[in-house]
Parts: sequence; structure tokens; C-alpha cells
Amino acid sequence: MEHVKKINIWLFLPVLFVAKLWAAIEKGNLGPWNLAIIATCSVLLLLYAERRTAMRSIVWQGVLCISYVALVLYILFAIGLREKELSLIKSLIPYNLWPMFLIDAFGAAVSEEIIFRKFLLRSLLKRMRPIYAISLSSLIFYLCHFSIMATIIISGIFYASVALRWNSLLLAIGMHTIYDFLGNMALSVDQISIPVIEDLSAYHVLHGAAALADFIIIIGYFTMIFAFDIVSACVAKIKTRKKNRRDCVAN
Repeated sequence: MEHVKKINIWLFLPVLFVAKLWAAIEKGNLGPWNLAIIATCSVLLLLYAERRTAMRSIVWQGVLCISYVALVLYILFAIGLREKELSLIKSLIPYNLWPMFLIDAFGAAVSEEIIFRKFLLRSLLKRMRPIYAISLSSLIFYLCHFSIMATIIISGIFYASVALRWNSLLLAIGMHTIYDFLGNMALSVDQISIPVIEDLSAYHVLHGAAALADFIIIIGYFTMIFAFDIVSACVAKIKTRKKNRRDCVAN
């Protein structure tokens, strides 16, 4: 019975891929049926992939994802985004397009994270050390985007690392969705050269804030993990020394 459930649920992945391909061919002009297919398949795949994720893990990943959103907003306000500038961006990107951009970003995040971080990364881990598996899967992730942006491979390394550490895709999917959502909005106004803040266009404001927040979170995350691992190793050594001393005294 369990095998039947697996076969049925993973049939939604190729359906989601086809729906996303259709969206790419139509250059983002998604109809209601395509939006419904992407949203439904994405939610079902996410629920199935995370069915064994512990609540504590979900909470911590949620906190990090909310921190990413807060950082994006902080950067937007720090560079001078106020009510006037926000109104200008709203006029360039109608509200009725925002749900479409969000669903499209969510579908892309779910499909890519499952393919690259659940299937590809797990498969590579059976054949090589984690550092090599993470690097190779991130390189393939980068090449599949047909882009020269180095940030893609850095993000791939980050997504793979958090997926392994948490044994979950939630944080990667959440941050991936937000980044792609802002990227979709930025691309929709890429050809509009109207300055929003000083000499920055809406494209530079939206894409720049997402990229900068992504970079800060990635650097902060790896710094904290590195520090945590060092502290844990030091604590373990201290405990071992104390235990050895007690053993020597006892003997």
C-alpha cells in the first residue's frame, strides 16, 4: 500500500514540471487552470516530502524564513523605499499579477528543491562524500538555469546544506519562493527605466534587495553553523578531559 501511495504522489512532480514548462513558454502569462495545477501539485508534493519533519524543525526553519522576509523589507526601507516609491512600484506591477508571481515562484521552488535536493543530492550522497555531493548538485543546479549569475551556485550550496542539516526542504523552499517571487516582479518591469529611488529602477530595487538579503542570510547562517560546530567540539573536548581526569583519580 505504501508503494502505491508513493507512486501516486510522485506522479504530481512531472505534472508540475509540465505546468511550469507551459508557464515558461507563455512567458509568465498563466491562466487560471495552470495556476491551479501548479498550486495543487506544489502543496501536495510539499506535504508528502515533509510528512516526517519534526515540529521543532518546522518552527526553527519558519523563524529563519521569516527573518529572511524581515531582512528584505529592512533593506527596501533602508535604501529609501517609502509610500511614494511603493505606490510607483504598485502602479508598474498591478496587484492582480502578484498572486500569479507568487504561485509561479512557489511551484518553481518546490519542483527544483525536490529534484535537486531530494533526488539528485540524495543519490550523489550514496556515491561520494557530502562536500562533493553538495558541490556537484549545486553546479548542476547552476548549469540548469542557463545563467552566468554566480549567486545561483552559492544559493544551491546553501539550499543543499540546510536540506542536509535539517533533513527537510522547508527553509530552502521558503527562501527560494521569496527570492523567485521578487525576481518575477523585477523581471516584469525589467524594460521600464523609470527611476524609483535615486537612479535605481524598480528592477534594481526588487532584485537587489532579494539578492542582498539572500547573501546576508547565507553568510550569517554558515558563520553561525561554523561557530556552533567549533563551540560544540570544544565543549566535547572539555567533557572528555574531565572524564579522563575522574577516571585517573578513581584508578
